[in-house]
Amino acid sequence: MSSPPNPPRPVSTYRVQLTPDFGFAQVAQIAGYLRDLGVSHVYLSPILQSTPESQHGYDVTDHSRIREEFGGATGFREMAQQLAAQDLGIVVDIVPNHMNTVNAQFWSVLKDGPASPYASWFDIDWVDGKVALPVLGDDTPPVVDGDVLRYHEHAFPHPGHYRLVDWREGPGYRRFFDVSSLIGLRVEDPSVLFATHEVIFWLLDEGLVDGLRVDHPDGLADPRGYLERLRARAGSAWTVVEKILIGPERLPGDWACDGTTGYDVLNRVNGLFVDPAGKQPLIRLFTELTGQPAEYRPVMAQAKQEVLDLFFGAEVDRLAKSTSCDPAAVRELLAAMPVYRAYVVPGEPPPPSSVETVELAAASCSPAVRPLVQEVLYGSADAIVRFQQSCGPVMAKGVEDTALYRWFPLACLNEVGGEPDVFGVPVEEFHEFCAQMPPYTMTTLSTHDTKRSEDVRARLSVLSEMPGEWAAAVAEWSAQVSFDPHLDYLAWQNVMAAWPISAERLTDYLLKAAREAKTAISWVNPDPGYERRLRAFAEAAVRLPIGGFTERVDPYAMCNSLGAKLVQLMMPGVPDVYQGNETTDFSLVDPDNRRPVTYPRKPETSWDSAKLLVTTQALRLRRRLGGAAAYLPLYAEGERADHVIAFARAATDIPLPETAEAWAGTAPEGDVWGRGEADGGLGARGASEGDGQVRGEVNDGFGARAAGGDGRAWGEADDGLGVRAAAGGDGRARGEVDGRSGARAAVGGDGHMRADASADSRARTHAEAGTDAGIRATAALDAADQDAAALDSAALNAADRDTADRDTAPEAGAPADTDAEHPSQAADGHPPQATDEHPAQATDEHPAQAAGGHRPRAADERRTHDTGEDSSQAGEKPWPQVAGEHQVPAVEDERVRAVAEAGVRPRAVVVATRLPVRLAAEGGWGATTLTLPAGTWRDLLTGALFTGRIPLAHLLGQYPVSLLERHDL
Repeated sequence: MSSPPNPPRPVSTYRVQLTPDFGFAQVAQIAGYLRDLGVSHVYLSPILQSTPESQHGYDVTDHSRIREEFGGATGFREMAQQLAAQDLGIVVDIVPNHMNTVNAQFWSVLKDGPASPYASWFDIDWVDGKVALPVLGDDTPPVVDGDVLRYHEHAFPHPGHYRLVDWREGPGYRRFFDVSSLIGLRVEDPSVLFATHEVIFWLLDEGLVDGLRVDHPDGLADPRGYLERLRARAGSAWTVVEKILIGPERLPGDWACDGTTGYDVLNRVNGLFVDPAGKQPLIRLFTELTGQPAEYRPVMAQAKQEVLDLFFGAEVDRLAKSTSCDPAAVRELLAAMPVYRAYVVPGEPPPPSSVETVELAAASCSPAVRPLVQEVLYGSADAIVRFQQSCGPVMAKGVEDTALYRWFPLACLNEVGGEPDVFGVPVEEFHEFCAQMPPYTMTTLSTHDTKRSEDVRARLSVLSEMPGEWAAAVAEWSAQVSFDPHLDYLAWQNVMAAWPISAERLTDYLLKAAREAKTAISWVNPDPGYERRLRAFAEAAVRLPIGGFTERVDPYAMCNSLGAKLVQLMMPGVPDVYQGNETTDFSLVDPDNRRPVTYPRKPETSWDSAKLLVTTQALRLRRRLGGAAAYLPLYAEGERADHVIAFARAATDIPLPETAEAWAGTAPEGDVWGRGEADGGLGARGASEGDGQVRGEVNDGFGARAAGGDGRAWGEADDGLGVRAAAGGDGRARGEVDGRSGARAAVGGDGHMRADASADSRARTHAEAGTDAGIRATAALDAADQDAAALDSAALNAADRDTADRDTAPEAGAPADTDAEHPSQAADGHPPQATDEHPAQATDEHPAQAAGGHRPRAADERRTHDTGEDSSQAGEKPWPQVAGEHQVPAVEDERVRAVAEAGVRPRAVVVATRLPVRLAAEGGWGATTLTLPAGTWRDLLTGALFTGRIPLAHLLGQYPVSLLERHDL
């Protein structure tokens, strides 16, 4: 069979939930809209034939057909053609782990037993040649109808190789979590894999599909082997897996895929906008209202133990039998496992990290689990595999579907893969995470499975900054309406964050939340009286004036929403936009988040307009940047520096690993992707001048590496004779020396200038001999302080000459009149203004608002700039240096060097406000500034041009975020 073509990797995706009412024809109709939005690929929910009424498609019944309700194969091809005409590709969601029990193959197995040609398809525990089917729910006897045995809505072959058991018993086959109607597939068998992927491979071969999203790989017997076989057959098709990672856990490096579906990213981006200071007061409020413990971990452990007893008796018994261990020990160890899988492969030594994970779990258990630990790490293939396949369901049902509905001091933290007791993600930690991301992993903020949409979480995050006001509001509402202390506080959070919400939507949500929590009712133990009272509570709650508090929160929530959106769309990876989330979406858990979406999306509020603008501009910029742009952290300076997350994305001359498994083991030395060394050992890669253009130089076998990554200009080797440092960014210029001609340094921006002599902390050279590729030979002068002083003197003389030169010939990308018009400001910290096309905006035009000086505006409310505006005329220096001002971390110099070595050219800058409530309370941005990489930058949201060191009050004056693209390339 011919190999599939090499499809383009997505730059971005747009997730569409297909339903019988929104099929292929409807997707084709929005092709032009999606093209204009800026995405590169449409990402479809499962497309294979499932039960006719299915609203999600994860219950496949026939792998040989494209779903008829969507338009079938003909409809798919027509849709693909119309999407291609708009330069849009297709990514499809595939479900290798399971299928619906109502299918022809399983019918054959029930009829013919182990002799069926399809017996190898399913993971069945045969007992006396029969499989247990948990369907019986009352005393009604099954009825024979010809060749069929009927029991209520169920039908089975008569006679057959099965036995009907009580529906509360587990089935005699592996299933998806606790859903007995979804039977596990044995795709570890190559014949089963190819039979169940027949249509998917055809679509890849035809070039109709470019990428795959793999559902629930943790359920498979051998995820690594499956992904290897999939890649071998699917070729280079982009592939991401729905792998839930907890805390510091990372995707296994030997999985043949491009990354995850993004829950790990979601939780980290979410954490950027949560204030750690809110943790204790919110936990205290939660415990007072609910009576729950102040610690989350005991609640999680108890929830996992309960679901093991309630749902997974059959799985525990099978694992106990396979390991010859006590079922109690099996339950104990499964409940203690902190992750969805431990990645042990039969026949191979277990990875040290897997051993550590299992051993740490066992350390919290009784000594009775010790024999089990040996079996699941070093025992039979069946024991190892069954344990791996059991961890995921226990985590999903015990944590996602139980503990997260019991322990919720701040519900925005209660997400898939999230840890609700972890408040906030430090900026530096986020940068470190981004530096290690595979370039084509998926990123997301909302999915069909998230507990809340991104904008609901944006509102809830604000509560971490105003716990006192929130507590007072909850007390007021609770005094008027109350129901169940285990549920009420969750209700108040979601009513406020999803406002406006109907009584019907709230009732549906609270019924699901109560059933998942299992503290009063559950899916298997309903209570009609409780449910009636719950409905009455929901109807009363939505009549309270809760919207007033939501209005109080919304200016800050909008700040969080836009910041999270911009960060997610512009950070490393392939960003996905969940349907409708290019504008605001205040949905709760499914099925609420799978409601129909109308197109085109039309803004109804200024928040809508701003979010649509941010989304569109970011997606279009991503298409211009391409996939694997380098990532460079940027840091603000000043007292409010911790209120901003900023980074640059850069084009690179260095080929980067393209898949997760290729990236494994190549963690960058710094925070920049694809860190490169001298090209062939002959010269320098990535020297930067004032305009930020990164150049590779080969100068007689020797050269310097330099970059203007954060606006500092680094010198480049000049024919092996000397080094010149050109001013850029904030004007700090570092001269480099080569022992012959000395250094020259230019002054600009804020007037800082340094010459480097390496032996002194003030002076460091970055000229690097390339005689041995990968070896850094820092040009060091062993001279003492007098040599450094002499060098400083020479540099000062050079600075005078360069300053004179700049009066007549300004550097590319810098305002021509910066020094001539404001000569005294070069030495007092005054930053360069925007260019004359968009001059600096006076900071007193918009006093501190919700996010410390910016006012949310609709897309059509862009500010008009008065040519020639001089913001320095306000009576005092608008952005003075202040005592205690934050400085760029010391590691920034190393990061700048790393950018040079990677051969990168900054092309985009992202700036987003964090923790806006506290920022406003502290008086706004004040003198806090951000130094842009060298060059002139256009803000794609406002049209303004910027260069050098910019006050954040100026940069973020119209929106709480800024998306800048290099303007002068």
